[in-house]
Amino acid sequence: MHKWYEAPGIDRDVVFASRIRMVRNLSDLPFPVRMSASDRERVCLRVEKALSAVPDLAWTAAFLDEQEPGQAVSLVERQLCSAEFIAEPQGRAVFYMHDESLCVLVNGIDHVSMQGIASGSALPDVLNRVNTLDTVLDRTLRFAFHTQLGYLTQRLDALGTGLQPSVLLFLPALQQGGAVEQLSGDVAQLGFSLRGLFDSAIDPAGACYELTNRISFGISEADAVKNLLSISGQLCTRERQARAAFLQTEEAQDAVGRALAVLASARALEFSEFLRLYASVRMGVCAGQIGGVRVEQLDSLLFAVEPATLLQRAGKPLSAAQQQERRAQFCGAVLSAASFLPGV
Repeated sequence: MHKWYEAPGIDRDVVFASRIRMVRNLSDLPFPVRMSASDRERVCLRVEKALSAVPDLAWTAAFLDEQEPGQAVSLVERQLCSAEFIAEPQGRAVFYMHDESLCVLVNGIDHVSMQGIASGSALPDVLNRVNTLDTVLDRTLRFAFHTQLGYLTQRLDALGTGLQPSVLLFLPALQQGGAVEQLSGDVAQLGFSLRGLFDSAIDPAGACYELTNRISFGISEADAVKNLLSISGQLCTRERQARAAFLQTEEAQDAVGRALAVLASARALEFSEFLRLYASVRMGVCAGQIGGVRVEQLDSLLFAVEPATLLQRAGKPLSAAQQQERRAQFCGAVLSAASFLPGV
């Protein structure tokens, strides 16, 4: 079964992925902050039963208090949940489809958090999928709803639609030019946040960011998505302009060529070094300066070599040195046919 990030997507050169999160609470139980252990168990059982009745969808269940630490961290690396979610595993669960494009978190800040994700710019399509799942689950779970306030949530910023749309962006040229910090402040004034995907730094390794619409109350789902698409479209334009100028320089072409050479031939790679090189190679692939490899292959490689996921795929303990060697082997296999095309 292919994963969502293996599929091509619109604007994939800048928009890594589109994500919709939607939170709900059951109307007949206290909010998670006031629930007992037995309440948490009841929510898990009811959600599991409701999901089993969803037609044409098969779910894998990960109950966090039964997961090894590495298994739980791998869920975070694969964008199925947050580090905060796995920090308190008691009574929490993640249900996800085999391609990991849909998942449901249970007993986090809210009883239920549905997430849909797809490659490239695809927010309307992802919203439709999550809305369909929401409708089906509401028939049996009966989500808490107020006629004036909308869906009732633990946090005030989610009240109303319970919707949080976001896009994952690849912004290496804007990062290299030092523009991201200013952009982060600009979008914050409009109700959006721009933060690193793998860490919250302004200049994260890998140049991957998440742009999120933080406004839920008093706005329709369609407008929330429309506003996010407007802002992300402006960032895409600025990134492409900055990238076109930067890639004309000898400095940039040298960085792209060196990064490809190291990733393709290294004997050992730490993940932080991989992320730095990945950003240069991905930029080169998107600009046509590297041939013989597709951007979907690079993004699949990214998910394959993250630390916890790498160990899970190995199926056995690995020393730090063995992990670095295995990561380099994955890179070499994916980039074996890649070639640098200077001056393109």
